[in-house]
Parts: sequence; structure tokens; C-alpha cells
Amino acid sequence: MPTHNSGNNGHILRTLDDLPIDGKRVIVRVDFNINVGTDGVIDENEDYRIEAALPTIYELQQRRCKVLVLTHLGRPGEEDGNFDVTPIRHRFEDLLKEDVRELAKLSGNGVEAVVTSMEPGSVAMYPNIRIEDREMSVNQRFGQELAAVAEAYVNEAFSVSHRTHTSVALLPQLLPSCAGRRTTMEVEKLLKLKRNPQHPYVAIVSGAKITTKVGMLRQLLAKVDTLCVGGQIGNVFVAAKGLWKHHPFDVDEIVVAKAILDAAGGKLLIPVDVVIGGSKGENKQVVSVDQIPEDAGGLWDIGPQSTQAIINACSTAKSVMWNGPLGMFEVEAYADSTHQLVTELSKMSAYRVVGGGDTAHALELYRATKKYDHVSVGGGAMVAFLEGKRMPGLEPLMS
Repeated sequence: MPTHNSGNNGHILRTLDDLPIDGKRVIVRVDFNINVGTDGVIDENEDYRIEAALPTIYELQQRRCKVLVLTHLGRPGEEDGNFDVTPIRHRFEDLLKEDVRELAKLSGNGVEAVVTSMEPGSVAMYPNIRIEDREMSVNQRFGQELAAVAEAYVNEAFSVSHRTHTSVALLPQLLPSCAGRRTTMEVEKLLKLKRNPQHPYVAIVSGAKITTKVGMLRQLLAKVDTLCVGGQIGNVFVAAKGLWKHHPFDVDEIVVAKAILDAAGGKLLIPVDVVIGGSKGENKQVVSVDQIPEDAGGLWDIGPQSTQAIINACSTAKSVMWNGPLGMFEVEAYADSTHQLVTELSKMSAYRVVGGGDTAHALELYRATKKYDHVSVGGGAMVAFLEGKRMPGLEPLMS
């Protein structure tokens, strides 16, 4: 029996069970946006997003499709960095255990020639879609160029389904389209939290800028029993309470934090101690939030008391949603709270959903991914979905 899930607008999401796709040329829009690093090698702690797409890729191969994998790498406006997907293709080949053909361009006669020569069940990969400026909006001509080589489209990139980009929002309108297995799972798991979470419900939210998550914070305060904050979002609340005098935040961030504090009604759990020191982990020191020195260059992690308070809140919860590491965990000196929460939360019996690329990476790093009920590949998309915002990448997949 097909598994259908209602999207944010209540319509039914088409899945691979609904599309007559056997033997077709299929574009699979994935999110293999992985930090390759200076060594140019992707290891088992960095390939979660590739692994998440594999069930759909395998199924399409078994159905004798010609599988054309399309991903982005990097963010718009970045001036430096390596935007070549070759290292990602190599890791994809390792996991797939077979060769993945390289498409030299995104469209045109050369692409058509390669696809025509492909054997049924074989896989090819496009260059980085974001090397083309027309991707970053809904460009009809570009969409038609992409669609010309294919007969169907599968969305296996839930993490960018909140973006109004050509390959995400337009391409599925130009071809018979559906959600891949992972995208279907994302919608199913997140709807459980969005519509009918079991209580007590605890949410843990972190991130770099409060203004990008203000909608989510307000939505959560209306639904959860406890809302815990860490990272820079936790820091802005500390500043808004007047405890960090020489903070780096904009006036609008402080105003937003104060408004949320006023509306929280005792549900908001903010840090009571923090970790300060140098940006590379030198001179690490734990201080109470009411004793932050004037020369503190940054609050890089929440302290042990704050971490334990979050763990205590989660220990009695029936539902937990976590979005964003609690500190700058990529620096070992500031990884304590994130590592401890990953470990302790993995042992709990609550329905636990984790989202965001950095949070998923932390679970991979500490080998805990399989101990959670769901690890979402989407950070911003998960936030948008839970807020009830439009999802332009999902709307064309609705019946």
C-alpha cells in the first residue's frame, strides 16, 4: 500500500508509489551540500546527506531508470570555496558501490548524448546546480533546458524545499513529479511534531541569528512545555537580560529577544552559565552569566549547569525537538554541551527529532545518528515546515 502524507497545505504528497516511473529518465534533486574540507576527502562522519538519499537511488535503479542526480554545493554570494562536486561524486560512488558518470554540463546536446548512451539502472551526476545564476530564482527557460533531457522528477532534497529555486520549485511543475522516500519520511516525521506532539514537549533551539528563527520560537512557545535555547540565540537572551554588557548583537536582535522573554510565561530556559575564552579554545573558562567579564571575546558554549538543566527537562519529556548545536562544537574545547546532550538524549525514551546540518553532523561525529527517532536533513526547511510556511518545493508534489 502506498504511504501518503499530508503536506503543510493538507493535500496529499505523491510518492514513488504513485508515479509510473519504470524505465524512465529521472532527475533526482538531492542535497549533497557537504563540507569537503581542505583534504578533498569526505569520510563517514560527513556523508549523512548522501546516505539519506540512497534508498530512493537504489529503488530507481531497480526500476531500470536512468538516474540523473542533481545537487547544489555552497551558498549564493560566496566568493571563495570549492564548488566542484567531484569529491562528492567519488564518495557517492563509494557508498553506491558502482561508477557514477560525470555530466560535464547542466543542459544541452552533450548531456543528451551521455544520457542516451546510459544503460538502464545506471547513475550520472550533474555539475553543481548553483554554478548557474538562473537557478536562484524561478527561471522558465532554464527550467525547460533542464527538463528537456528527463521524463520525470523526484524531490529528494527536503532541506531546500523552502527555496523558490528553478530546480526545486519549477522543475517539478515541468515534469511528472513526486517525493522521494526520504522527503516522504521527513514530512511524515515532522507532521507528527507539528500537529499532535505528545506532552511534555521540549524544544531545544540554537543558531547564529535570532531573527532567522523568531517565527519558530514564537510558534514553539505556543506548543511546547519548555523551550531551551543555546548557541548565539541563547547568548542574545543573556544580553537582552542585561547580563552581557559588551555583546555584539544588533538592536533589532535585542528587541526581538526582549519581546520573546516577555511573552514566554516561564517556558523559556536560557543559559545560567557560559564558556568563554579564545576563538580557538585557548584560556577556556566557565563563568556564571551574571559574572561575564567586560573583555569576554565571545560566549562559545553553554556551561555545565545550563547543559544539565536541558537534560533534566528532556528526561521527563515525551517529545523532544532539537535544532542547532548548543555551542561551537567544531572547536573541541567548546563541544562539551553538544556532546553531552547528544549522548544523554540518545538514551531517552521520548520521541526525538533532530534537525539542521550542523546538528546532524554532531550526531554523526559522536556516532549516535541511529539512536534517534528522526534526524532531519533540513535545518531551514525544518524550521519553515514547523512554522507552517510555504514550501515551494513540496507544493508541486501535492495531489
